[in-house]
Amino acid sequence: MQGRESGRRPLANMKAGAFLDLKRRLLALGANHTALALLDAAMDADRIIEATLAPPERSDPHPLAEWVHTRDTAHMIAWAVNGTPPPALRGRSPSRRGPVAPTPLMGAQDRDSFFANLRDAVEAAAQGGDTLLRGLARGFEESPGYVDLYAHSLWALLTAHTWLPQASPALARSLAGRVARILDAGVISPRSRRELGAVPYVLRDQPH
Repeated sequence: MQGRESGRRPLANMKAGAFLDLKRRLLALGANHTALALLDAAMDADRIIEATLAPPERSDPHPLAEWVHTRDTAHMIAWAVNGTPPPALRGRSPSRRGPVAPTPLMGAQDRDSFFANLRDAVEAAAQGGDTLLRGLARGFEESPGYVDLYAHSLWALLTAHTWLPQASPALARSLAGRVARILDAGVISPRSRRELGAVPYVLRDQPH
């Protein structure tokens, strides 16, 4: 188990049957139901982070392009990026054996690489750009605590594909209002403020 916790034996490398057996064993041993329910989202987040830090070959689709990810997945990514635990796990202090980090927070170098590569990852995922835009808009609404993560993805998507607001004018107008409210609230990082500050100009550049 310590090998799973430390990342030396990633869960994503397990066969499906072995993974199901592990979940059943953990449940039988008294593992928390809420934490077990987040394992799938955690593996999804791991795939996205791994593919962003080490981009796949051009012929391989990035995980961002394969489906619209859930709010739990966004929570897990944010936990690794900024150290904020998912709402379902806040206040819990799980026991660990040996020298295991208390959180999955990435190191500074990996975080820098993650954001540096995220724009390319979003561009690669934009074959269904309008779907991705809707997912980001929903993220702003449902997960306001992770606005910095969504801000960078939204900025990267719209600066690379300025035509997207024309594909969904109503969504663009709604999203422009949300972005304006976030900027007015002044609760985001300087980097997110700089990137979100450019978004309204792209969103307004579409027919009404």
